[in-house]
Amino acid sequence: MGYIDSSSVKLYYEVYGEGKPLAFVGGIAQQICMWKYQIDDFKKDYKVIVFDGRGTGRSDKPQSGYSVDAFADDVKVIIDTLKLEKPHILGVSFGGFVAQKVAYKYGNLIDKLILVNTAFGGPKYVSPSMEVLNTMLYGAQGSTPVEKGINALSFSFIEDYFKNNRPIIEELVKCMLTNPQPSYAYQGQVFAGVTFNMEKESKEIKNQTLVIISELDRVVKAENGIMLQQNIPNTKLVKIPNAGHLSFIEKYEEFNRAVREFLK
Repeated sequence: MGYIDSSSVKLYYEVYGEGKPLAFVGGIAQQICMWKYQIDDFKKDYKVIVFDGRGTGRSDKPQSGYSVDAFADDVKVIIDTLKLEKPHILGVSFGGFVAQKVAYKYGNLIDKLILVNTAFGGPKYVSPSMEVLNTMLYGAQGSTPVEKGINALSFSFIEDYFKNNRPIIEELVKCMLTNPQPSYAYQGQVFAGVTFNMEKESKEIKNQTLVIISELDRVVKAENGIMLQQNIPNTKLVKIPNAGHLSFIEKYEEFNRAVREFLK
């Protein structure tokens, strides 16, 4: 664990295990703690690299510089600095935007690509409901930071999981509130996401790719992942049934198994 300097932005990272490198790229506002179930599993067989993206967690939170290109360049700096030889890259949601950009710009530096609950963006993007959009753009409801955080995550899980796993969700929220994200950093990430469009460029990705969609995803609808899989050559599609946007948490065993089978 430590810090890497990328364009004067210090990025906090952690490394677990030995073997073929596997780097995880999180979504908007997501921090390392959200990868708990992946770290515990994949560190047995892989060198797992996790990091807080610029503007989140223990990484620097600059006033500007929030573009998908900047995030992709950060990943390249991590690859170069840690001397990672052909790492697999897994990106979730906004992290999937970043992972696509990494593959497009630096595909020769990486091995396999895993894109989870994400899209190529642009005018064909299938938007979530207005309720979800308003929460993403204007903030969640609640009288305390914890309540607001829980409300913000409510759309990322299916209803049953959200009702029956309150301690897990509270733990996630409290972890993220340990290093809270400033509103300007969140807005910078959101703006980078809503202006993202790689419909044409994603067709040029040459890395072997797995696209994972979640059947009941209310944040990035599954139709987006289907279009993405059809757009990228040499791509396999896996659907996680009865799961929401954070399927790598609520259905982590099934999720991890799908990733492992692809990486074999």
